[in-house]
Amino acid sequence: MQHLTIRAILLPLLLLLGAICATAQVRAITSDGDQVILYPNGTWENLNSRHSPHQEPSTTIGAGASGKRVGILLNRQLLFVLREGQLEDLFIYDSRGQLVYSYREGIYQIPYGWRVEYEPLSERVRQFGPYRFKYQLLSERLEQVGSYQVEYELLSERIRKIGDYSIRYDLLSNRITEIGNIRIEYDPFTERIRGVRGTAPGVDIRLMRDGGGRPQPFL
Repeated sequence: MQHLTIRAILLPLLLLLGAICATAQVRAITSDGDQVILYPNGTWENLNSRHSPHQEPSTTIGAGASGKRVGILLNRQLLFVLREGQLEDLFIYDSRGQLVYSYREGIYQIPYGWRVEYEPLSERVRQFGPYRFKYQLLSERLEQVGSYQVEYELLSERIRKIGDYSIRYDLLSNRITEIGNIRIEYDPFTERIRGVRGTAPGVDIRLMRDGGGRPQPFL
C-alpha cells in the first residue's frame, strides 16, 4: 500500500519535470540585432513582436529633464539619445546590460564572440557584434543600425523615424511629443513634463537632463 502511495506521488512529478524539459527555451540574438526565443521543436519567436495592449511604457524622468533631451531604448539593447531631435549619441548594451559602444566615443569593450569590422580606409564601424551599420553617402549620417532604419526630416538634422517608430515634435520648442504610440505630455503653463502615456512594444523612454553625460549600465 505504501509503495502505491509513493508511486502515485512520484508519477505526476516526473510528468511535470518532463514537460518542463520539453519546453526549455534558449534566447539568441540574430544578425540584425533582434532577440528571439528558440524552442526544442525547431520553431522560434521574435521577442520584438511581443506586446501586451495593457502594458504601460517604462519611463525614467531624470532630475531637471525638460523634454529636449530624450533617450529611446529599444529592447534594452540600443539607446538612441536625441537632443532637440538631433542624434546626440547611440549606445549599445550587451546581454548583461553593460555599455559596450558609443556612436560618438567608439567601442568601450568587445563582448565575447562579437566581431568588429570597419569600413575600408575609414574608422567608421561597419559591423559590431550582431549590429551592422549603414551611413548616408553624401551626409555620412547614420542611416541604419541592425534592423532599425533611421530617417531624417527633409532639409533638417532632426530624426523623424527610428525603425517602425515615428517621432513628432512641438513646433515651437523642438521637444519630442510622440514616439510611436507613446505621447509625452507637458504642462502648458510651466512647460514641465506632466506624464507619459501610450504603449509601444520593446520601447523604454528616458527623459534626461539637458546637461547629462554617459548613461549608466543596467543593474
